[in-house]
Amino acid sequence: MNQIYMQLRFVLLIIYIAFLHHPHVSYSHPKNSLNPSATIDNSLTVSIDKAVLCEGELTQIHIATSEAGISYQLQSEGINIGSAQTGNGATIHFTINPKLSSLYEITATNTTTLESSKLAQTVHVKVINKPLADLTVNISEDQICVGEKTIISIENSESGVHYQLFDGTYVQENSIEGNNSNISFPEFSPFRSIIYHIIATSTICSSTSTLQQTAKVLVGLPPEDHLHPTIDKHTICKDEEVTISLTPTDPSVTYQLFNGDTPIGSSLTGNSEVLNFEPTIPSASATYRIEALGDKCISPIDIRYTVNVDVHNAPISNLEIFASRETICVGETTILSLKNSEDGIFYRLHNGDNFIGPNIIGNGSSIDFPSVSPIKSTFYQIYAHESVCTNNVILDNSKQINLLDIKTLSLENFVTPAEICLGELVDIELPTSTLGIEYMLHDGDEEIGSIIGSGEALVFEEIEPNEQPNYKITIGNCIDELIAAKPEVTVHLNPKLQILSKDVRYANDGQLTISTTDGTPPYQFMIDPGDTYSTSNNTLELTNLATGSYQILVVDANYCRSSDAGQLVEIHFEDGKNIIVGNALTPNGDGINDKWLLQYESDLQAPEVAVFNIYGQEVYYSKSYQNDWKGNYNGSNLPNGAYYYLIDFKSESIKPIRGTLSILGKN
Repeated sequence: MNQIYMQLRFVLLIIYIAFLHHPHVSYSHPKNSLNPSATIDNSLTVSIDKAVLCEGELTQIHIATSEAGISYQLQSEGINIGSAQTGNGATIHFTINPKLSSLYEITATNTTTLESSKLAQTVHVKVINKPLADLTVNISEDQICVGEKTIISIENSESGVHYQLFDGTYVQENSIEGNNSNISFPEFSPFRSIIYHIIATSTICSSTSTLQQTAKVLVGLPPEDHLHPTIDKHTICKDEEVTISLTPTDPSVTYQLFNGDTPIGSSLTGNSEVLNFEPTIPSASATYRIEALGDKCISPIDIRYTVNVDVHNAPISNLEIFASRETICVGETTILSLKNSEDGIFYRLHNGDNFIGPNIIGNGSSIDFPSVSPIKSTFYQIYAHESVCTNNVILDNSKQINLLDIKTLSLENFVTPAEICLGELVDIELPTSTLGIEYMLHDGDEEIGSIIGSGEALVFEEIEPNEQPNYKITIGNCIDELIAAKPEVTVHLNPKLQILSKDVRYANDGQLTISTTDGTPPYQFMIDPGDTYSTSNNTLELTNLATGSYQILVVDANYCRSSDAGQLVEIHFEDGKNIIVGNALTPNGDGINDKWLLQYESDLQAPEVAVFNIYGQEVYYSKSYQNDWKGNYNGSNLPNGAYYYLIDFKSESIKPIRGTLSILGKN
């Protein structure tokens, strides 16, 4: 049964095929029509298997549901790629192997009408090419010594590419990445001469290229550094010449002599024998070293051994000389010293005729020479020499010691003024002086001052003598005291005051008792306000005094004063009173109660005053009373008797004062 069924299906298939190819049979299909007027569908879907390709890689471009009777041609930049393919109602494929990144488009052509149109969709293919191999390769140092370093660089490297060094046998592990600019491998130190290749690898496709240019480096051995330099003299005097030598030396090496970091002379090339550097004159003790530079080396190396030279300079000649005493008296001694002596230098004192004492060795500080006792003024110098270089040098500075011969009490002198009051100042003058001599003024054992003589007159100014001065002028240049003058001055004592006061109780009944000690009578007692009293007594009593401040000055017969401005004494109201009104007026010209006095504290203003007789008639009036009324009315003295007064201080704290005034003893 199954066999019959299969035979039947085969017969039907043969009939169907024959029907399709019969020339008189037509078959209509929506997209595969053989109608010559069929329209090209340019909206067909175009796709690609892989749009990013590595160089040499294949991919396919597809047209989905191609049309029958339509020819499809793949193109890139107007150039046909491969052969055209005829649509079949299904998907058709183009296989490509692009060399460069390109834009692909498809032209569809009606095979009957030859009408053509480009499909709307296009395909862009990006091709990742192998890394460029013609980049420029540089090397920083192509000739080095073992241990020195060099750097290999690439110009205009590509982004997305890794570069590795290859020495012909091994590829270096560490690679560097390109950046579209210049790049360098890390600095490294090859141990042998070698040619380096550079392998470039794409990070996307892993495709590689070997750069055409290589980097060749020649590596040589460094110079021998265990050589022994020598010097013809290790110890010299200043300005002497030394020569330094080196053996054995390598003809392929250049040698340079240095004093510290300073090159000495020109560099020399080895000669397989002794090499003598140019003679040099060191200015100070130094350590010389030698640098050796190989023929392939970048930097020189130090020869391990050095040579020293000890330069002995001449002694410093401008040191300062000083003396314990530059001016002395006959028979006295002085010590000369040298400041800031040099260590190890020998110094000796010379007086112009002979050396004095042995050499003194410097210690970096001050040194003292043996004491000297010249018998005349002498000029001293110092000779110095070094322990190795023994030529003497005379120091620039010298010292003159002056010898004095001054007789005791030989100086003329003046004291101005010669007679004073205690506390006043005097000047003590020497009309002449000797240049360089120190004149010292003393009062007993106390030094007052000193002046160095200039050859002219000299003055000790503004000296204040005590009560019993004992002045003397000595010569400070002598160790033993030499008194050259004894200035004399007479000092008078000033009067000293003791003052007792008695306060006012009723009216002008204040009192002062003034006593003076010291000073010379007669005295003048000067009272302000008041009068001047001359007396040989040392006591003065003053009565009938009003309240107030009294300034008291006493001048004695020698015009010595008790004080510069006088002594101030206050007379006050007794028992806390602040106003006292005189109750009696005796205008008889005897100076006592000739005026009617009102006494009051100084902070009160002059009061308004009115005086009345027993009949109530006003006989006196003042708006501001000044203690000047003498008991008169209209130019005539009032008769003796009782009168009444009214006093008003115009003060809230003091009420108007009323009282009785008696006028007695009129002329």
